[in-house]
Amino acid sequence: MKKEKKGKQDRAGSSFEQMSKTRKLESIFLFVTGKCNAKCKMCFYADDMDMKEADLTFEEMRKLSETAGEFNRLWLSGGEPTLREDLPEIIEMFYKNNKVKDINMPTNGLKPDRVVEWVKRLRQSCPDCSITVSISLDGFGDTHDTQRGVPGNFYKAIETMQKLTENFKDDKKVLKNATTVITRYNVDEVLDFMMWMFGRFDTSTHTIEAARGETREDGVKVLTESSLKKLQDEMAPIYSAYADRMVKDDQGMRKFMTKFFFLGLIRTLYDVRASNIDKPTPWGMDCTAGETTLVVDYDGRFRSCELREPIGNVKDYGCDVMQIMHGEAMKNEVDEIGYGDKANCWCTHGCWIMSSIIFNPKKMIAKVFKGYRQTKKLSKPLTFEESFLQGLEAKYNLDREKLQKLNIVK
Repeated sequence: MKKEKKGKQDRAGSSFEQMSKTRKLESIFLFVTGKCNAKCKMCFYADDMDMKEADLTFEEMRKLSETAGEFNRLWLSGGEPTLREDLPEIIEMFYKNNKVKDINMPTNGLKPDRVVEWVKRLRQSCPDCSITVSISLDGFGDTHDTQRGVPGNFYKAIETMQKLTENFKDDKKVLKNATTVITRYNVDEVLDFMMWMFGRFDTSTHTIEAARGETREDGVKVLTESSLKKLQDEMAPIYSAYADRMVKDDQGMRKFMTKFFFLGLIRTLYDVRASNIDKPTPWGMDCTAGETTLVVDYDGRFRSCELREPIGNVKDYGCDVMQIMHGEAMKNEVDEIGYGDKANCWCTHGCWIMSSIIFNPKKMIAKVFKGYRQTKKLSKPLTFEESFLQGLEAKYNLDREKLQKLNIVK
């Protein structure tokens, strides 16, 4: 870190600009509430929420923030984060105390006005921080509503995306991400859906996730290594279109490097994930869970990774993050996870793969270069003409009147 200028906090533009061999706390995954207003079929956290324990208090959150030191990325989770009434105050506290550079706020999109209101507030109170709003969108209309367990969720979610676009279209600090979890319900329409989302909305990115962990409903996982790799190849041109959108205002080397890292990192992440769908396969780099990441459940239990079991409760450590990270429980957890080819823990979780890449810079460059070349070979021109988009809307029985009311179509 550079020395702090008097009266002003010094932040880099993104945590990805600070790749390093030195492993230190880089990301906190904070489950801010155990309450949720959806019943997602593929939820890996349903059993934890069913415990209905009390959420951590604001005072306990404050102690976590005050003892964590500086770190780059605050990943919010739940439950549904927008159901935590004091969420803006929590984010502002971590911004002030910990100089976070990137905030990821996932939402099911059921409260569009609240999302916009809070992002407006945070852009004023946390001006040097990038905010990624990740809206869960799994497919067209009924597909999405069935997977998320809430009738009408689809139109609420796309209303949230549209309002974010209208309010923050030219704000490069607000990233609008669509997140799709692949299950048996949507696997056959996901490519059409990604094309439609790109064509209809000013989305910054669109990420896909494999259903992971112990899901609420049995039998929703359908991806295999071969089917996921095939899907990745078919998605490559869409990601190339996102890369072009990302650099539309850039020139020269900056334009090339942005596309290079975006396409290379996305492909690397997906390649690692695909190789672990059917069986555990070494990543070719260390997983840094428990060294660079901390997960805090809504009730105070903590983990090294979302997919590993809790190893303690922050309340037993006085909510002191440094004591937790350097305590025996976390040291034993890191040893249990292992390193590199000797690792005995493999997963398909994009967040941890990406975080680990940052702390394996030499191996990362080779992987990113390979991923970039693979994507470039698969790229091809795509059409997003109005007739094509209307054809998708007819094919999947979208309500055109509702789309017009939401100002998505004319």
